[in-house]
Amino acid sequence: MAQVLAVPGHVRHGFSYIGQFNHDFGRITGIAATIKGNILLCDYDKKNLILVDPLGNYLKKLNVDSEPYDVAITSQNIGYITQPKSRSVIQIDPDRMVELFQATCNNLSTTVFCVSAVPSTEQDFSGKVSCFLGVKRWGFCSATGISNDQM
Repeated sequence: MAQVLAVPGHVRHGFSYIGQFNHDFGRITGIAATIKGNILLCDYDKKNLILVDPLGNYLKKLNVDSEPYDVAITSQNIGYITQPKSRSVIQIDPDRMVELFQATCNNLSTTVFCVSAVPSTEQDFSGKVSCFLGVKRWGFCSATGISNDQM
């Protein structure tokens, strides 16, 4: 049983996996599948994103500036990674492991802590919301939508 740990000892996600990852992970806090079926992992302790194939074989790694916490991949194969410590969100191409854009909030009382993709329809390219960010601002939590053409 593989587990994704948000806080040491607290399981956010669990899944059965037969086999063995041949990689030195830190603390995995986020997991998502790409359109090609690869698995993207957020390694919070080592400040990187790890891409493995469906069998768990290591493909690529992307180092990031701050601790990645959560990840979601939209139906257009765009990945969004939250980095609560730096109050930022990264947009990536997950199969190429290339950073496309980074947005950072300058307000010290605001942080982005989670992200969730929304199921797609054929009209998603018209600017409809493709995922939601969980935002904590001045002690209050809310969800903020992201459309395909703006973050």
